[in-house]
Parts: sequence; structure tokens; C-alpha cells
Amino acid sequence: MQDESQRNEVAVDSEDTPITVGPIRIDPLQWAVIVDGTLQRLTPVEYMVLRFLAGHADTVCTSDQIGSSIWGPNNNDQDSGLIKMHIRHVRQKIEPDPMHPMYLLTIPERGYMLVSHDQNEMKE
Repeated sequence: MQDESQRNEVAVDSEDTPITVGPIRIDPLQWAVIVDGTLQRLTPVEYMVLRFLAGHADTVCTSDQIGSSIWGPNNNDQDSGLIKMHIRHVRQKIEPDPMHPMYLLTIPERGYMLVSHDQNEMKE
């Protein structure tokens, strides 16, 4: 899993390189998110949240880290409640069942993680 995470981080560094995590494909050139072949419409902030998490797939990211990636490290308006709201909206758009997430997980007392499941693993 570490190799996949490292590949995703490299992809984020290149502004125009698509990122794929499980069934989720993020195309930065078109600001498009495709889940299982279906285009999902995300707001710009939702897109940035998902892109950040995809670049750190299989790694727990704190609300502060996510907020800093979107609004900058010196932004005092970072609010974990705001991040939580955006996470909930992203889940509604990328998860088969947002009430029982498989990809965008909350790690209690730590943060959030976008997990890359093997497609064969998901079918079992």
C-alpha cells in the first residue's frame, strides 16, 4: 500500500496528472471526478478536499492538514466543522452508500483517510 500512496503523492505534485484511487479517478485538467465510470459534480472545495486526500491515499489526514491545503497554512478560518461538512458532501457523491463509507473513512480522534481498495477485494 505504501507504494500506491507514494505514487499518488507524486501525482498531486504534478498539477495535470490524473490521480486514481480505487474506482475514483481525478482529472485535474478538466476538474473532473469519475467514480466507477460516472462523472460526479463536485464544488471547487469538495474537489480540493478529495484531491488532497487522493494524494495522500491510505494515510490519515487531519482537518488542519486538509484545511491548510485548501486555504493556506496561515488561514485562521480553518474549522474542523467546515471540513467535516465538505467530507460529508464528498461522501454523498463518491460512496455507493454514504452512511457506510468504503473509501472516505473517518478515523476517530485523528482525521480522514481515502483508502484504495483492490477491485478484486471489493467483489469478495
